[in-house]
Amino acid sequence: MTAAIAALVLAAGRSSRSAPRHKLLAADATGTPMVARTLRALCASTVERVVVVLGHRAADLRAAIDAHAPYARPIEVTIAADHAAGLSASLRAGLRAIGDPAPGGVLVCLGDMPTLNPLLVARLIARHRQDNPPATIPCHGGRQGHPVLWDRTMIPHLMALEGDRGGGALIRALGPRAAIVAADETIHEDFDTPDRLDRFAASSPAEGG
Repeated sequence: MTAAIAALVLAAGRSSRSAPRHKLLAADATGTPMVARTLRALCASTVERVVVVLGHRAADLRAAIDAHAPYARPIEVTIAADHAAGLSASLRAGLRAIGDPAPGGVLVCLGDMPTLNPLLVARLIARHRQDNPPATIPCHGGRQGHPVLWDRTMIPHLMALEGDRGGGALIRALGPRAAIVAADETIHEDFDTPDRLDRFAASSPAEGG
């Protein structure tokens, strides 16, 4: 039996770079908030579970997520009570919510990925199941991006991270043992400036960000 893949969406941060606007609550031309767009993209993919971690403005984000239900699969919500301690705290909260036994892999995704292509997720999962690398990473133009698919054997290492750090140090340590999957430029998109948020506000799911 093929081991399941769980998607873990990190959406607990303060969104300080887009202040005073909270980018995950920003709506597109259809009125869909960014966090809901990201979740819809994951639900359209081949992951078996979708877990989202909330923290800062958790009630507002939960309301935005619920307001745009139903999704193609259940959205599991967990709260990182210690989210102010940094990205690693949110990651641990999400991994604890996924629970034991662990899935075959965990796709770590950021909440501000409304242009995520479900076909990319399928390619990451296919590569993981083919070669079973410790990490499977999308890359465009020589630059790695998100989401990253971590094998279950890496979960203890992810749980041990501290501060406002993701898995970058782990990826560097893995070197050539990590698998690379070609992707398009959307893996590098960010929505941290007023201009980018304005462009998102004028977009629709069919158009991208």
